[in-house]
Amino acid sequence: MKFVVAVFALVLAVCHPASADPMTLDFSWHGARGCITLFPNPEIRLSNVPVGATSMSLTLAQGAREMGGQDVPVPRNGVVPFGTVRTFGPCKPGMYEWTALAKSSTGQVLSEAHQTRFYPADDAATMQ
Repeated sequence: MKFVVAVFALVLAVCHPASADPMTLDFSWHGARGCITLFPNPEIRLSNVPVGATSMSLTLAQGAREMGGQDVPVPRNGVVPFGTVRTFGPCKPGMYEWTALAKSSTGQVLSEAHQTRFYPADDAATMQ
């Protein structure tokens, strides 16, 4: 019985590490020019990308309206450079959200991060 409890505790510790920080995404609209067909992404900074992630799906949305995105390799330094991803550009002032899905080599989603900012003023969305 002690062996079963020990194995169960080990599985919980490996699958759900209490100290693991969630993946985060941050960006700034500074210097971005909207209203263009193929909008180059701003620099996107990722933190705490899970081990085993090989690709990142990055998408831009305004509310329920998805504006495009694409898969890119996970950046070693956590920075997706300006212009790596092309989407339909923000045009009207409003809240726009970048989403990052960290994926394994088999396509399994390992983690997800979001950041919403007001375009063009760059104000971060408040948590509700």
